[in-house]
Amino acid sequence: MRMRTLLTILLALISQPAYAFTNDTGYFEGLEFVAETTIPGPEVSSMSLCYVTRDFRILGLTLTSDITGYALADDGCTTTPLRPFSEEQMITAQSLELVPADLPAVARNDLERNLKNYGLWAAIGLGLIAVIIRRIKSLLGFDLRGPLRAKASSRILSTLCYAGSAAGVMASNDIAIVVQAARRLTRRNYQPQDIIRIADHLDPGLSPQDYIDFGRGLRDGEKDIMMQGVLYVAMANGRILPGQYTFATELAHGLGMPAEDFRRVLRMAMADLDMYPPNPSTS
Repeated sequence: MRMRTLLTILLALISQPAYAFTNDTGYFEGLEFVAETTIPGPEVSSMSLCYVTRDFRILGLTLTSDITGYALADDGCTTTPLRPFSEEQMITAQSLELVPADLPAVARNDLERNLKNYGLWAAIGLGLIAVIIRRIKSLLGFDLRGPLRAKASSRILSTLCYAGSAAGVMASNDIAIVVQAARRLTRRNYQPQDIIRIADHLDPGLSPQDYIDFGRGLRDGEKDIMMQGVLYVAMANGRILPGQYTFATELAHGLGMPAEDFRRVLRMAMADLDMYPPNPSTS
């Protein structure tokens, strides 16, 4: 589950009154075994000392657990306490060697338990802060994404060069369009000389395996970006030429892209043309 979804669910649950919790969500009293005692019980020869806890659960999963006191139980602290066990009773029982003397007289959270409890809320708080910061940056128009991986960026740049040269030799305006698309999609600062260097070494006779290799090791999102960029470059001059059409369709087959995904990416490329119209003068 994504962090934002988890945080939304947690906040929604926490903000509800106690009576609105379901049977397995809310605050519950729990028991934890602490030690055996020599205090005689009604059903067993000796009773168990238990922590009484106040647990916060969501859908049966315990998120936090706070110790609220001691209690005695005759079933190993597995179901319900027989009776509470106060601080005074604990001190008296320890003086009579009925309860281990190394236990604290007052039942309270130890450092480890506090770290677990507060660590969860700290993580939720930090997650909320991160979501808020991302939202503010998004509203202010900042690009929240870093550059694509070097491998993905290199492959995408190569395919954009193929798409730009599929109609023949790359002209200066084709180079500018590829630079513009590559910078935007990979978020890396490519220069025209990078495009010229790649274009000088393009293989005009690509095999089916070559198209498969373009997407080898790439994530699905990176493949989408690759196809989106290729279609953008191919349509940048107002129409797709036969060589560009062939390259785009063969690349889609090589990437293993289903028809519905191809149509989705095509719509994204068309939207890019409206939002980022090609500007061949860009250098």
